[in-house]
Amino acid sequence: MTSKITESVFDQKPFRVSVLTAGQMLSRLLKPLADRALEERELFFFVGMGRSGTMFVSKLLGKSCNLNSYHEGPGDRQAMVAAYWNQGEGRRYIAGYKKIVLMKRILGSKQKKYCECNSYLRYHVDILKKDLSATIFHLVRDGRSVVRSIMHRNTFTAAESRHSGKLFPVPTDPYFEEWKDMDRFERVCWYWAHANRYLLARDLTIIRLEDIVNSYSIFKEQVLSAIGINIPLKIWEFEVARPKNVGKRNKFPDWHAWSTSQRKQFRRICGPVMERLNYDF
Repeated sequence: MTSKITESVFDQKPFRVSVLTAGQMLSRLLKPLADRALEERELFFFVGMGRSGTMFVSKLLGKSCNLNSYHEGPGDRQAMVAAYWNQGEGRRYIAGYKKIVLMKRILGSKQKKYCECNSYLRYHVDILKKDLSATIFHLVRDGRSVVRSIMHRNTFTAAESRHSGKLFPVPTDPYFEEWKDMDRFERVCWYWAHANRYLLARDLTIIRLEDIVNSYSIFKEQVLSAIGINIPLKIWEFEVARPKNVGKRNKFPDWHAWSTSQRKQFRRICGPVMERLNYDF
């Protein structure tokens, strides 16, 4: 990685430095208490690309009486960008600010199981496994649905300059050279493919959103049994029937209505990852 890239990514430092510094200061005071609280719990994290069902899964698992379930936390979004470029930044975030957040959540409960469904921690998985002994699940959703959903949002627009605007291929990425010529749709495709390629390389347990919302038996086998909790069939049926975290409608078409060029670019960029995740397309 060149110094030029590093400087472009961290050109806005005040928020990052203040959050990490606050976390480090709290960690020095509360580290023994935080460590003990975390050691006494089983920690589970569902990570993946955004718009892949983390909010839904966190709410569904929250129906169990045997664990605490959370979605995203304060500071996670900025920390994702930092961890993408520098794993050292990721480790400092987990050891400092994030550990204090976890401790505050855990100490208010008698539950021995803690679960967090958080797409922003996808570049922290190595740290979560090594430093917190957490069990990590790779939550995925059909790339066509995710790309469409992301296109409804501000990702890779001027409004997202502080977050997705700081994510782009590293020099060793096959799309590094052509990034400047890629349109927004192609960049969103790269975003989905890169995130899932990164997680696939970690050999995590893969949970396909479509499978666990269409089959209670699969949900029970892949999720409930793996965590060691119970959620009755009737509760699962009620939750999967409810509207999910719906984005803006009628802004970007379903993949059936994509242009020939868009279909071609999706297949080129996302095709290999779709195949590894066993999606037919």
